Amino acid sequence: MLNLEVIGKKIVEQRILKGLTQTELAGKLFVTHQAVSKWENGKSIPSIEVLVELTALFDITIEYLLDNTTLETNDYIQMYKQFSREVVLSKYLNSEDPNSNVESIFYLLDTSERRYIINKIISKTINIEVEVIWPYLNKSERKYLLGVILSNKLDYDLSEMFHYLSSDERIICITKYKNGSYKYSLPRSNNYII
Repeated sequence: MLNLEVIGKKIVEQRILKGLTQTELAGKLFVTHQAVSKWENGKSIPSIEVLVELTALFDITIEYLLDNTTLETNDYIQMYKQFSREVVLSKYLNSEDPNSNVESIFYLLDTSERRYIINKIISKTINIEVEVIWPYLNKSERKYLLGVILSNKLDYDLSEMFHYLSSDERIICITKYKNGSYKYSLPRSNNYII
């Protein structure tokens, strides 16, 4: 049984995520703003043709729109079933605290999406801490990010996460530090010589 109130709430949610007013949404769908208001208030449901247009506009599946379930904000497995990859990634990147959800999503990302996030960290256009994401990076991603840090293209003090580095990564850091190309001091320990 379709729950018109739930469908209406999902339409409101998606409309707001797209930054549209009821009137703007109505214009895109060639319906009246009163029709949009009725849908959002659970008084009626869009025609099948309009439902298809809504799902395309909102980049969601029709199943999500008509299903009586709601998604948790960090249930990325379910989100990937209901939304396009771009929408899910955008939801993650724009979440209140992406650091707290790294472990929930990072393993679901493909290589280009992972690189995109790493580059957002490097350009400082997203607030994800290097030490939070580091354990989830594969060897080539770690090498890439470490190279950026050691070349001073990302101003980052590695001493806070030095214990996360592999032996080879530590040797690279120590070498860069000793030849003066890395500006931060590194921690002293019996496990490695600086």
